[in-house]
Amino acid sequence: MKKEVPVKTIYYKDELNDDFSATNETIDKKVIDAKFNYARMDNVFIRLWANFLYYVIVKPLIYLALKIYFHFKVINKKALKKRGKKGCFIYGNHTNYLPDAAFNSLLHAGRNYVVTGSETVNIKGIAALVQDLGAIPLGDTLEAKKHFFESLEKKLKKNASITIYPEAHIWPYYTKVRPFKKDSFAYPYEFDVPVYSVATCYQKRRFGIRPRIVHVVDGPFYPDKSLPRSKAIQLLRDQVHDSLVNATNKYSTYEYFHYEKKED
Repeated sequence: MKKEVPVKTIYYKDELNDDFSATNETIDKKVIDAKFNYARMDNVFIRLWANFLYYVIVKPLIYLALKIYFHFKVINKKALKKRGKKGCFIYGNHTNYLPDAAFNSLLHAGRNYVVTGSETVNIKGIAALVQDLGAIPLGDTLEAKKHFFESLEKKLKKNASITIYPEAHIWPYYTKVRPFKKDSFAYPYEFDVPVYSVATCYQKRRFGIRPRIVHVVDGPFYPDKSLPRSKAIQLLRDQVHDSLVNATNKYSTYEYFHYEKKED
């Protein structure tokens, strides 16, 4: 790591639960129950509108925004081709807003969806729009979880990728990987689809203070069905975690925000 003075120092207590998202306190969470419409995209007119918005308007704008604002670069993008005509799950470290929400839509020609918290579909005026662009909120009730699972299955059958950030909370510009649980890795095991890691790394730009983003793709990793379910899920989690750690250790070379643990 280069010995340069970070723009900001952030103090944390709990790597698992601290959240430094700017929207953390401004958007209300709501219960996602059986009334939530996970099947919104089954409506042909909504689907046509959503695909037009996604492919014709949003993807080009995302590319331009990330290129101009973050000078982003992708390493090993070709790894996605190894999945063939299969849907897949993508796991990443959660360290930014627009890049985390949108970058994976640029990795392949199909749709990318992002598993989110309920707050993303509770923004007044644009809740439906956010869903059309790919947000899939986690269900809170048993019935909602069933519909959530069915929604994932439909999308995977259409060769979409589904992005999950297992760290759950945003730590802006964090250059390491926080510990995360194995729970979300049950999905690729149940659907028997490949898994990829996409590490977001930060490097010093030649001009300007804000860092350049380098995305590092690794995989595919496959569920090992010869193992007991719990062990196979844990193995997937460990493979992705180790992959993210290796990538950030190698490619994150600039600390824009410094994180320091607050002692009790």
